[in-house]
Amino acid sequence: MDQKNFNVEGRLKKFQLTIGEKIAYVEIISLTNYICSVEFSGQEPIFITRIRDKNNKSCWVSIPQGNDELAAGVGRYIDEQLHPGE
Repeated sequence: MDQKNFNVEGRLKKFQLTIGEKIAYVEIISLTNYICSVEFSGQEPIFITRIRDKNNKSCWVSIPQGNDELAAGVGRYIDEQLHPGE
């Protein structure tokens, strides 16, 4: 993670994340609704959000669906940044 930008509350808003051999550029669009943009160099960005599944367990999904595995991985990292030590 090379670049970090913080919002006024001191929380991470933009950051880089290494996934495998690629770098993802992540921007938190809404902390209230947990909506984030994830972009890999040379690709269109995808949007991810945190929801509750049918068992009321929190999980991350992509919008539109199809990149849920990536959403889950990036989402775990975002959760760590927003709620360290939980």
